[in-house]
Amino acid sequence: MTDKMVNGILFIIAGLGSIAVYVILGPEGISTSGILDQGHTEKIAAYTLLTIPLAFMMTRNVERNTFIDAGLLIIVVGLSMGLVSDAINSAELSAESDAIGEAIAWTGWSSMYLGIFITGIGYLRTNLFPKWLSGLLSVASFAMFAFLAILSGEQLLNNQDIVPPLWMLNSLVLVILGIFTMRPKWLSGLLK
Repeated sequence: MTDKMVNGILFIIAGLGSIAVYVILGPEGISTSGILDQGHTEKIAAYTLLTIPLAFMMTRNVERNTFIDAGLLIIVVGLSMGLVSDAINSAELSAESDAIGEAIAWTGWSSMYLGIFITGIGYLRTNLFPKWLSGLLSVASFAMFAFLAILSGEQLLNNQDIVPPLWMLNSLVLVILGIFTMRPKWLSGLLK
């Protein structure tokens, strides 16, 4: 398997992995009882989310850019915070632990999307991806970052209907990055 194929698969897993875990396997998923409990769902989703920095890191090795490097660093920090938050929430220790997990979550996940936004700016300054795709990555991740960073925890809980579409949009962009990485000519021909 080529490096491009592996990189493309990582982008696709980054885009679809956690969604598939929550929707198919999780306790609130397609089946009424879920295949996994909340703790196991969060663990498996965390493992799929680890593909995000791996996918971006592989493109960093193709063409170096300070924005890509800075974005990758922020992605790793934000993802780490988000995963800690999810682990605290899934442990279901007490009401206090839920509050702590939620407090960490918004900063962590918004930081990760800030890092993806900065990486998208780096991609705009390279020829790794078409400008429209790099721009779409930047716009989608900035929208998610702004939504998570600006609103308070209470406002986010009152506007939970907005998070899934923004999350799906970002996931879709990651999948398109994966397809383009594996088959750049096929996707370019499809869009003409």
